[in-house]
Amino acid sequence: PDTRKHSVDGKGNGVEFGASSMQGWRLNMEDAHISEAIFTPHSSLFAVFDGHGGCEVAKYCAKYFGEELKRKKKFSTESNIEDALKDNFIRMDEMLTAPEGQAELKTLKNDNDGSDSFAGCTANVVLIHKNTVYCANAGDSRCILWSNKKVIALSEDHKPDNEIEKTRISKAG
Repeated sequence: PDTRKHSVDGKGNGVEFGASSMQGWRLNMEDAHISEAIFTPHSSLFAVFDGHGGCEVAKYCAKYFGEELKRKKKFSTESNIEDALKDNFIRMDEMLTAPEGQAELKTLKNDNDGSDSFAGCTANVVLIHKNTVYCANAGDSRCILWSNKKVIALSEDHKPDNEIEKTRISKAG
């Protein structure tokens, strides 16, 4: 395994953070992240995109998630941050499946052989906006908050053995 760790830290907007990544047993690093303590004057944005079958979707989401969120009227007007996050997850899917997105994915692949991408990724996104913590996730990556020596689960795994997820999958065909 490649056990070298790549770490970053920083602070801003009253938040201090540290993030580390390690490739492990994979042939290539397939994950990407966002660590922006000062995303806007009143918001901090953090995300982990756990690549599945390649790095390209994780890299793409890390590249575009923040700028697309800022374009959402529900975010910029602060009228509905929760819906803005949900809408942005859908926007990432739209962008990834568009011809331009598919073309960019080919360039982000580790082997860059020009072939189509069949990768995907999970996503855990935390937005801290004016002292409110929002968490949005897709897939089976988990997000926790450690505060006052207590661990608080912020996300719920999306796995087919979860009854709600099983029902959603069945309804989708």
